[in-house]
Amino acid sequence: MTSDLDPRLARYVAQVRELCRQPLSDSARLRRVRDAAAELVSAPVRLGARDRQVPPGGYGRNLLHRDDEAGFVVIAMVWPPGTGGWPHDHGTWGVVAVAEGAVDVTNFEREDDGSDPRHATLRPLPTLHARAGAVAWVLPPHEDFHAVRNAADGGTSVSIHTYGREPCTFHAVDPATGAVELRTLGYHNA
Repeated sequence: MTSDLDPRLARYVAQVRELCRQPLSDSARLRRVRDAAAELVSAPVRLGARDRQVPPGGYGRNLLHRDDEAGFVVIAMVWPPGTGGWPHDHGTWGVVAVAEGAVDVTNFEREDDGSDPRHATLRPLPTLHARAGAVAWVLPPHEDFHAVRNAADGGTSVSIHTYGREPCTFHAVDPATGAVELRTLGYHNA
C-alpha cells in the first residue's frame, strides 16, 4: 500500500516505522509520532478516491498502511457532516491528525474499575475542537477512550489515525447507558 501513498505520507510512515523500532516508552514514542503527524498535516495530504470511501449514512475507515514488521497502522477516517463514533478504546497509543476540515475529539477517563466487561463509566475530558493541522492522542491506561465527531454542518473532514498496533477489535461505550459492545474493526477500502 505504501507505494501509492502521497510522498509526504510515505515519509511519515517511514518516520513512524523508525520510531516503532526504537526502544522507547509508549509515552516517548507517542510524543515523537505526534510531532511527526503534526508535520504531516501542516500542509495538505493527497488521498485518492480509494482512501476516501464512506459507507451510506456513516463515516469511512480506510487503511493507508499496515506495517506487519513494526506493528502499527495508519488509517484515513472520512467524516461527513454530523457523523461521529461512540467513545471507544484501542488498547494502544494512538494519534489523530486532522488533514482536512475540522473534528471534535474528546478523550475520556474511566471512572469505574473495569471489572464489569459489559459496562463502563466514563468521564469526558475537555473536547478539542481540532481544525486541519491539529493533533490529538490517546495513551492507555488513563486516556484510552476517545470519540471523534464532525459536528460541522459544512463539509466532509478527514483525519489520519496512527495506532501502535492494529486495533482488530475495540470496546465501544454507549454514551447514554454505559453499555460496552465489543466491535470488530473493518476497512471500507479493503
